[in-house]
Amino acid sequence: MSRLSRRALLAATGTALTGALAGCSRFNPLSSTSSVDYDESALADLPTDLPRIPPSTPVRPPTEQVASARDRIRSLLNAADLSRIPNEVVRRTLAREREYARDALTQDDTSENRVKALSGLTHARSEAMFVNAGFAVFEDSLTPADIETRRQRHRQDAEAFLADYSYDGPVDDPVGAFAEHAKIADWGQTGARIITADDHHEYENTALHAAELAQDVEWGRAYAADARRLHEHYKSTLDDAHDYEAHFASVADTLVDDVAAYTDELDRETLTGRFDRDIKNTAAESLLRDLARLRWNAAQTAVQRHDTDQPVLVIAQAMRALTADDAFADATDAVSNGAYGIPESVEPVVAERTAAVDALRELLDSSPAVLARRLAQYVRSSIRNGDQHIDRGSVLSPGRYLYAEYATATHYAAAAPAVIQRVSDALEA
Repeated sequence: MSRLSRRALLAATGTALTGALAGCSRFNPLSSTSSVDYDESALADLPTDLPRIPPSTPVRPPTEQVASARDRIRSLLNAADLSRIPNEVVRRTLAREREYARDALTQDDTSENRVKALSGLTHARSEAMFVNAGFAVFEDSLTPADIETRRQRHRQDAEAFLADYSYDGPVDDPVGAFAEHAKIADWGQTGARIITADDHHEYENTALHAAELAQDVEWGRAYAADARRLHEHYKSTLDDAHDYEAHFASVADTLVDDVAAYTDELDRETLTGRFDRDIKNTAAESLLRDLARLRWNAAQTAVQRHDTDQPVLVIAQAMRALTADDAFADATDAVSNGAYGIPESVEPVVAERTAAVDALRELLDSSPAVLARRLAQYVRSSIRNGDQHIDRGSVLSPGRYLYAEYATATHYAAAAPAVIQRVSDALEA
């Protein structure tokens, strides 16, 4: 862990311990319950600034690909005249989905992060298809059989793309090649999975049920099509391509062995029973639980991806598991030293958010940048989730859940640079 990251952790946990030990006349700060009334206005005054995360892929989708996704939404919506639908419930449902799809079209067209822009249009295309298909059923121009035929066609296309997938990249940049293929393969696999029929659906109405069937197919098709087009575009930028499949598989083999031990989920007693104090129902418990679950989930996914020969997704998930494991170890040390009990005020929570943002900024300064940005996305999301709970006024226990959410981001960000260097060294070897 770097000097600044450790300093940020010490600042946060030091404030946490000081805040917990103060004001003992009202409650036992190290117990699992308290009668603290937190200052909601102080929470509302928390800063909401967060650094932006640049794209984690060396090559971005071309502007034409983003424009094509937008055109797909517009054409699907324009073909549906909802005023012709007599059923008011169906008409209102389709109108609601239409607004959701239209909202995606209000995103900034000039955004430099075209990966994010394209991702933001994926589900919107499925919402537009929901509207289009619902209308088409009323017009007697679409049947469930038609949708099933469409599903089979798109699934075959998605599976064919994955079967013929090539891990080409620049001869001198295996890290960049990994980052690019991790995004493309993730989109491709996600698309194939969504297209596959499932048994759970929300609507019983004939038109709406057909609409949701078509929506699933379109959602998967959009992911798979985006993956294919980005793959083609990436390959077109390569002057001297090198096939990294065997190398990525070798790195994946090593990393999956390192995280396989984390696939057993820890129970509550194992998490909380190792300390000299009772940490149940405190931020300490929530922090350790969240990091343990993150480690377990990423490790399980890495093993599953390894079993299905998806090397870049194995590496990506192993990175997350290793980072969560290091974060869990540091958080355990902090809790052992008395941190993350019940704070007397929101000050430790505010300090923890500051530490999390500082750790995120340092993470974004780490190298290689494309690996740092992948892990930084989780950190930023954790901080933003806490901020959104405040914005919505839905913070039930600031001294526990909000505190832990920011602490999770702090420890994860601080642990990430060492893992990034390890994975980079393996890819460069």
